Amino acid sequence: MKKNKKDSGNGQDNEFMSGLEKMKQDLRKDSKLKKTGLKKDITEELEVEELEGEIEVLRDELKECKNVEDEYIDRIKRLQADYDNYRKRTIKEHLEHIKRANKDLISNLLPIIDNFEMALDVDKKIGRTEGEFFKGVKMIYNNLLELLKKENVTVIEPIGKEFDPRICEAAVTEAVDDIEEGRVLEILRKGYMIDDFVIRPAVVKVCKKN
Repeated sequence: MKKNKKDSGNGQDNEFMSGLEKMKQDLRKDSKLKKTGLKKDITEELEVEELEGEIEVLRDELKECKNVEDEYIDRIKRLQADYDNYRKRTIKEHLEHIKRANKDLISNLLPIIDNFEMALDVDKKIGRTEGEFFKGVKMIYNNLLELLKKENVTVIEPIGKEFDPRICEAAVTEAVDDIEEGRVLEILRKGYMIDDFVIRPAVVKVCKKN
């Protein structure tokens, strides 16, 4: 009977020890799981922080690239504006050069036109307007006027208008009762313009009260 009691006691002790060992294993496992989970959480947190840092760096780089882009665009716009101004200025200077060249050429033609007009006036005064000579002179004169017209040359017409020293030269004055002082009475020599350029001012008679 004593032997059975002893055997029974050893069995209980073994069971207790097995349970205790299992509990220790479970605790180790649980601890290991907790450590693994904690490590995983820390790793994920570090990865998030690293990604956020990279995103911030990329944002800064993007901002810098945007600033550089804006600077280049602004520089291109300034260069384009400078080129447009240069092109417009060059075209304007070229046109003015052409006008000045035309002005010099036309200035040399004006005395010839004056001579044709005087010759035609003489023929008209003596009544010689039906002859071939008059017709030939008239034809050449008309051709010259047509040439001037094609070059945008216009005759200055100041009669009845207030004297303008920019386009007229006063050679003679005369007092006329029913005309305001300063008005142009007569053209003594024709004046010509090409656009805004005065090729030759008109020589005129101006009304001036005594």
